[in-house]
Amino acid sequence: MLAPELKKELKKITKEGDRKHMIKSAAKVSKARRKQLYELKEWYNIRAIMGNQWAFFYILLGARERGKSYSVMEYCLRQWKYHKTPFTWIRLSEASTKKMLSNNAAQMVDPDLYRRFNLDLRVKGNQVFDHGELMATVLSISTAHNDKGVALFDNEYTGNFNIVLDEFQLEKSQRRTFDVSYNLVVELENLVRSRKEKIHIFMIGNTTEEASDILSMFNFIPQEFGVYKLRSKRAVIDYMPNSAAYTKRRKGTVGDILAGQTSNFTNNIETDISLINKKRLHRPAYIIKFSKDKSDWFTVWDDNTICKYNKEIKPSIAMRRYVDAQFSTDIQAQVFEQWDSRAFKFNCLLTQKQFAYQLSLVKKQ
Repeated sequence: MLAPELKKELKKITKEGDRKHMIKSAAKVSKARRKQLYELKEWYNIRAIMGNQWAFFYILLGARERGKSYSVMEYCLRQWKYHKTPFTWIRLSEASTKKMLSNNAAQMVDPDLYRRFNLDLRVKGNQVFDHGELMATVLSISTAHNDKGVALFDNEYTGNFNIVLDEFQLEKSQRRTFDVSYNLVVELENLVRSRKEKIHIFMIGNTTEEASDILSMFNFIPQEFGVYKLRSKRAVIDYMPNSAAYTKRRKGTVGDILAGQTSNFTNNIETDISLINKKRLHRPAYIIKFSKDKSDWFTVWDDNTICKYNKEIKPSIAMRRYVDAQFSTDIQAQVFEQWDSRAFKFNCLLTQKQFAYQLSLVKKQ
């Protein structure tokens, strides 16, 4: 028979355990409820993500027909009308920018926003004017090198920099003709130079079969829907699912019938994790160099597992000429052959994506 003190203590422990269980259960219900409300919400709004004022980059990913571009355009137009803050709208290709600027930017702004903000747009070159005042500049990443030395930056400007990179991911069938990541960095340098405040860079994209080059620059690839805060990169990623309303609306449409299960419409990033090796590695074997920049180096360890280079001292091979390492077309071909035969393994998904990206740059040459 238990002593009265022990009974009292046991009762206290039981109550404390029940309380923790109730809190944990409530948290699970709350999370499930938030997820349900998030999926039921038909149209996207950037107010919540803009609350992260420490961020430079606001990345909106996924969710077709949920109004990502619309919401960002509405924000830019509001900033323009009420604060006279011009903005920059960037697309991947020059062809898409020409379509936006044609017929006095008739396809740049949704008709209801055009009426609501009482716009009167005229185009001169790649600049869009509203009632005679410069409202926006439209640029293309593919021609970023042409903007070097062009006076895109005003050192006396003290307002906000509102920059939008719309549809930043290459489509599955879209041919790679330039280095997307490098050109983006060049373009952003042209626009903001050394400024570190009042910068809002929006990146908008639907998912494709593989995560994009630009996402890899943030050293993070989302695999589940949700909001991710990358403080070291000053970035917030909102990877959102299709809304329930969109799924219902799309059922039985032409796109659903012909390509209903492709990631371009489901917005799930299809990630192949079968080549990920989480086992402990023992000995580095050699280093693969794609350029003179050490961020483009990879170390091949035992069991043919590839990791990002981390100051290992081992023999090196080059995948391009003039990289200060042994280069031969035979060695280059062997690396491609091992990749094609899935002989390489990787310590994480990000390394796999970055290695694949570097291979694609070599192959396009």
